[in-house]
Amino acid sequence: MTMDVPDSFSNSTVTIDLMHHQRDRYIACCVLDCKQEIALLDPGPSSTLNNLLQNLDRMGIGISDIGAILLTHIHFDHAGVTGSLVELNPKIRVYVHERGAAHLIDPRRLLRSASQVLGSNIEDFWGPFQAVPSRNLNVLNGGEEITLGARRFQVLYTPGHAPHHVSYFEPDSKVAFVGDAAGIRISDSFVYPATPAPDIDVEQIDESLSLIEAWKPQRLFLTHFGLVGKVEWHMTEFRERLRSWSEFVRLSLERHEDDLHRAQEFSEMVAAQVASCASQQEGVWFEQLVSSRKNWYGLARYWRRQRDASATEVQVSSAEKKNNGDCGP
Repeated sequence: MTMDVPDSFSNSTVTIDLMHHQRDRYIACCVLDCKQEIALLDPGPSSTLNNLLQNLDRMGIGISDIGAILLTHIHFDHAGVTGSLVELNPKIRVYVHERGAAHLIDPRRLLRSASQVLGSNIEDFWGPFQAVPSRNLNVLNGGEEITLGARRFQVLYTPGHAPHHVSYFEPDSKVAFVGDAAGIRISDSFVYPATPAPDIDVEQIDESLSLIEAWKPQRLFLTHFGLVGKVEWHMTEFRERLRSWSEFVRLSLERHEDDLHRAQEFSEMVAAQVASCASQQEGVWFEQLVSSRKNWYGLARYWRRQRDASATEVQVSSAEKKNNGDCGP
């Protein structure tokens, strides 16, 4: 389905390829021309700050022209440069979900958590994550409507990939800006769910997709990567693949193998799926730039938490029955 929007849309909503470590189509920053001001959606990590500023300069945009930053969530590849941009222009307003706001004000806990998952060299890879003053934050819960100059955006709380994830919808253009809530896609051949540890919740992902679909968007803006159409196909592919991957991981946890072996089997399965659907070039892109092993660990953590929660419920239920028996007639 093509999108019926004014001709001005392509000029007012622009994708910047941030070329993180010279990797193309990996991280997209969306530049929103709102007439009275410029807004950036998911401006990326601070390691790509120079690339971002150079691209903006070629568009005739200076740091003083930026009035707002819209964050889908606070992971390094989406939000890491926010504090650096605010330092350059203290007038920038930052829109972020309430569960991410405290981490922007004081990133130390976020840095510790990320180091456990990504390793101790995160700043070498992503750059520093500078704090954002609380006065710059506009805290979101979902359900808000944001007016930026001549443009209007609705906000949805869309957890599942992260507990601080929101999505934005522009009714006039019918574009949903969904961060990582709907996965990764660089062509019309393959939709790749993004399920890294530590916060993946498969049920919440599905619920969030339904909320996004209720907007009836005609296009999606994915941070990985850019503006895409064929929304109905995309959502169907995403759901089916997430369901099959999740079940593969659940079953792998029932076998007497170590996690390295389980993750390797998962990676081989994913590589075979990509090879069957995508071009060789696209297959190489996914193999080099997206870690299927990290996806396995994220889904494995989800299923282990589900198992632990079920075990706790059984223990509580048994204790309640015992107590009720002790107190009965």
